[in-house]
This record gives sequence, structure tokens and C-alpha cells, in this order.
Amino acid sequence: MTRIPQIQPEDMNAEQRRVYDDVMASTGRSGGPSIGYAYAPGLWEASNLVSDHLSDCSLSPQQVRIAALAAARHWNAAFPFAVQVPQAFDAGVAPAIVDAINDGIRPEFASAEDAAVYDVAQELLASGTLGDDGFAVAAEKLGHTRLVDTVGAVGHFCKVCMMANTVGAVPPETAPVTLKL
Repeated sequence: MTRIPQIQPEDMNAEQRRVYDDVMASTGRSGGPSIGYAYAPGLWEASNLVSDHLSDCSLSPQQVRIAALAAARHWNAAFPFAVQVPQAFDAGVAPAIVDAINDGIRPEFASAEDAAVYDVAQELLASGTLGDDGFAVAAEKLGHTRLVDTVGAVGHFCKVCMMANTVGAVPPETAPVTLKL
């Protein structure tokens, strides 16, 4: 059960309704963290712009989902984890990688770049930055553009996870994998 009421479209002010209509036209869904974002339509719109960027950025779709799952695991965010798992599978992330992240252990990656994204995410989540060694490895494996997109992805999904947790977003019952709490 959510902790704050979901604003119904007929009860939204003009700005909330405009963003809601844009979201529904592009994604067709408004639950989860959007329950909270509806109270701050500027934040909702900005969050969606970041999501749009991440859907077509320097990272592969698999790498974006690896960052998302790492953040959801870190924040014990059941709703984002449940929603990200099918997207991860659709992007080609192996079930063994999803399971390892869910178990809180470092997955075995076939790609050095995917491993670098995971390692960057883990170091950012643990310390809020990359030390010199982590930065050097990430810059070598990912280059500066993908490194910056990785930081952006981790930050974005941290915000999503915190919003989902704060509003009490309930994971869909149809989730193929649920977060181990």
C-alpha cells in the first residue's frame, strides 16, 4: 500500500495534468515513483527527460539496466527492481547476472565494459565518488562519455529508488524476479 495518495487525473492541477498526459502518451504508466512525482510535476518531467536520455545514450541498454539494478539492490527498492528486471532481460542481461545482483554479489560478466559499469555503480553507491584507481579503470574501459553516462544512470536510478521507497510503491505481482530483502 502506498504511503501517500495517488493523485487522480481529474484532481490534478493544469501542470500536473500536462505532465501526466505526456507520461501516459509516452509510457502508458503512472504508478510506482510517479505517485510521488505527480506532486512535483517539474521533477516528474525532468526525471522523464533523464529516462529518455538513458534510453539512447552512450551506454548499451544492458549497461543502463545493470546500473539500474545495482541502484535498486543498494537501496532495497523492490518496485524499481521488479520493473527493471523484465527490461534487463529484454535488453539481453543474462538471468545469472540479475540473480547475482539480487544476491548482492558481483556477477561474472562476459564483457569488460559491462563489468566496468557495475564496478563504477558499486563504488559510487558505496562512497559517492570514484577513487583514483576506480576512475582510471573506468576511464580506460568506458572512456569519458560512457563513464559520465554511468554516473548519470546511477544517480537517476538512486532518485527513482528513493522516491519509490518513500511513497511505498508496491511491486507488480507479475514481476518475474523480486528483490530479496
